[in-house]
Amino acid sequence: MTRTTRTNELLPSFRRTLAYLHPHRRPLIIGLILAVGVSVFYTFSISSAIPLLKVMFSDHETIGDWLHRVETERRLGISLIPDLPDDPAGLRIDRVHATSPAGDKLHAGDRIVSVAGQAPGSYGLLRLIAGSAQTQLDAVRVVSADEVTRELTLPIAGYRWWWGRLRDATGLLPAGRDAHSRLVTLAIVMASLVAISLLGSICRFANESLIAIAVQRAMHGVRSDLADHVLRLPLDWYSRHPPGDTLGRFSTDIAKVEVGLWTLFGKSVREPLKALGVLALTIAIDWRILVVALLGLPVAAVVIRVFGRMIKRSQKHASQSWGRLLDHLGERFAGIRVVKAYNMQTAESRRFELEGRTLTRAQTHIEMVDAATKPSLETLAMVAVAGFVLYGGSRVFQQQLEPHLFLAAVICLGAMFDPVRKLGNVNNRLQQAEVSARRLFELIDLPAEEGALPCQSARELPPFSEAIAFEGLSFAYPANPTRLVIADISLRVQRGQVVGLVGPNGSGKTTLMSLLLRFHEPSRGRIRIDGHNIAEVTLASLRGQIGLVTQDAVIFSDTVRANIAYGGEGWSEDAIQQAARRAHVDEFVRDLRVEHGGHVTQGYDARINARSLSGGQRQRLALARAILRDPPILILDEATSQVDSDSERKIQAALEDVTRGRTTFIIAHRFSTIARASLIVALNEGRIVGCGPHDELLTTCPFYAALCKTQFAHSG
Repeated sequence: MTRTTRTNELLPSFRRTLAYLHPHRRPLIIGLILAVGVSVFYTFSISSAIPLLKVMFSDHETIGDWLHRVETERRLGISLIPDLPDDPAGLRIDRVHATSPAGDKLHAGDRIVSVAGQAPGSYGLLRLIAGSAQTQLDAVRVVSADEVTRELTLPIAGYRWWWGRLRDATGLLPAGRDAHSRLVTLAIVMASLVAISLLGSICRFANESLIAIAVQRAMHGVRSDLADHVLRLPLDWYSRHPPGDTLGRFSTDIAKVEVGLWTLFGKSVREPLKALGVLALTIAIDWRILVVALLGLPVAAVVIRVFGRMIKRSQKHASQSWGRLLDHLGERFAGIRVVKAYNMQTAESRRFELEGRTLTRAQTHIEMVDAATKPSLETLAMVAVAGFVLYGGSRVFQQQLEPHLFLAAVICLGAMFDPVRKLGNVNNRLQQAEVSARRLFELIDLPAEEGALPCQSARELPPFSEAIAFEGLSFAYPANPTRLVIADISLRVQRGQVVGLVGPNGSGKTTLMSLLLRFHEPSRGRIRIDGHNIAEVTLASLRGQIGLVTQDAVIFSDTVRANIAYGGEGWSEDAIQQAARRAHVDEFVRDLRVEHGGHVTQGYDARINARSLSGGQRQRLALARAILRDPPILILDEATSQVDSDSERKIQAALEDVTRGRTTFIIAHRFSTIARASLIVALNEGRIVGCGPHDELLTTCPFYAALCKTQFAHSG
């Protein structure tokens, strides 16, 4: 049953493809978890800019001194001057925050001289206050701006458990402030940055590899399901739909869905996580300047949405045009002899070029919109950066933000906008994938042939033993339901009979056999085999008892052995070669040598295709395929029409043996082919106009007699 989707759903068809990822969720989940690792190490690599800038541009503080100052400012709720020198006179307070726990006791301009009787200078006091495990400082000696000394007990913010580990880590860095110590510190910082980058690269490799595994396996499932379902569609569907469009869905549309899945679980997860990590770092530095930078996000969202809609429309036109181009090429390549014979190369090239223009316009529009997406977003990002720098610069000028922290925030902003920039074409890719997924599911949702699927409640057809009965059979093609191709045919064929079907082209001979094979369902009437209505049995059990040799013998690109054994498994080599000998295939296979790609194959292992053999050789190979299958019912549809007289004599001899004891339907325009028929059925305009042995029909059926004088007389 065709699945319907609401038009207001977000990417409804593309979301259906996610079901194919479920069996491969383990590598997908692990890959998504590793995306968190990519984000963490990306954030760490960006955060290393802070100590790097501190080392490069600080005249007094080491990294350890700076961390002690920042922690002291947090715990007391105060601000000290940036790049604080080591002052023996103590810590001079630059500003007291409104949220300070000691705001009622401390004031701007106060100088903390000692704590608990210890007066180790400004750097020593920073270490004491930052490393205190208590929630208050006792016996704190403070000197005010007017040189009034007082002793206080100061409440401070709580101690953080990870502070000790951070302090121990920075303790490994050189404590000196000379040029050599600073160079060693810089080397350690850069080595840490390289190590973090290496770990991030490993996470990214594992992330992309595991997601690729899951996506590729899912696409294998999509391709397999699509191919399986298309092969099960009714024959009518193939006559109504151009093969180029179907092939385009297998190639172009599946590729677009693959890109969509990779985009969704690749950059759509990884890049936002990277941006969020750096976003958190920027908030930690100063959340106010971040708000200014993010003001352009609503405008960016509108741009992405508008461009996505344009991409979706263009992708629909491009996919349809691809299908038409493939169909055009397929038809012309198949009929290249006619194209050349009628000197149509230039005209066909012109037709291809005209259709190609439609595709080119659609593809160009897609590329232009895609090309406009990133510059538009980058322009918006530059506007946001301008506002960010102006606002951040004003805070630096007012000494509300340290210069190295502002520079680190600028680096963070760039690092945050890089993932956002990469996300600019995500919506475009997803919209393309939605259009392609819709085209794929249009095929998958089509109803299969009745009885083609194992889950359907049709029963198995028992082995054929008695008779085939055509009862009041009528049929019209869906494209023209008022014109009956088969009209009220009733016929009973006993097991073992050889039935010749004769009549002019378009009389319904091949269509009648197509109804027996259930390539089509009759408009009225039924066909029974041993009393079983074939419409109520499985297609596999029905077609498993029928062999078919058509006028255009189909040869697949495979070995000779595989072509003969097509349609069955477990055939022995002896059985295959015996069938080949009975069909006179062995005569030319013994000397057959085929070269392909510098590799030569020969005999039954020769890799052949429809171009490797002559028409007569293909016909005998198709007959060998039917002989090996040994079906109780055999249909020969113009089986000797493309063979020379020598091959025909050999095949006729083989048919004498093959048709013995087997119910055989022979469609032919040569009297020599139907001469062995025990029953001849003459058809004209879809109706039986004569039925009986050859000699009887000559006297009782003027139509058949005339047919023998005209058609058979010139072809026998």
